[in-house]
Amino acid sequence: MAKVKKTAAVTGVRNVKASKKSAKRIAKKAAPAKDRKPVTAGRKSRTGTAAKRATAGRGSTKRATRASTTRGGSTAKVKSISADRPKARVAVPAVRVVVKPLEPHAKCGPGTSVQYLFRVDETVDGRTTAHLVFFDRHGWYCEHGRNCPAVAHAKKYQGHIARAS
Repeated sequence: MAKVKKTAAVTGVRNVKASKKSAKRIAKKAAPAKDRKPVTAGRKSRTGTAAKRATAGRGSTKRATRASTTRGGSTAKVKSISADRPKARVAVPAVRVVVKPLEPHAKCGPGTSVQYLFRVDETVDGRTTAHLVFFDRHGWYCEHGRNCPAVAHAKKYQGHIARAS
């Protein structure tokens, strides 16, 4: 039978070659702590703050809690994050596009294969960028590349179906 490589979600351990240090660390995590009682499946009720923490996040979509960790016998405070706080709004940049058709034979010369030539002036938050968009036997392209957003604006201006960003 072929050997199947299991993912970390199945095994709980990453599939990497373990060094001596990481092997000790994994063994330490896997070993039960001496001062804690092992948790059994037959336990029906929990008491104290652990039960409160376990039931605090259930059924509530507005509050997420981080589990407290024990280090050196002391427990860290449980921090709750509330969804009631206003979220920071991301400002949408103001984009203004001006497409101007140019005469390809006048700009590129009489022997050019360029059929359409456009100058696209794109203004994003006050910064202006000039683009030259060509259409010839190679297709639509800008001086900045085929994936430049100015290509979509020029195609839309020409009447081709294109998605302008």
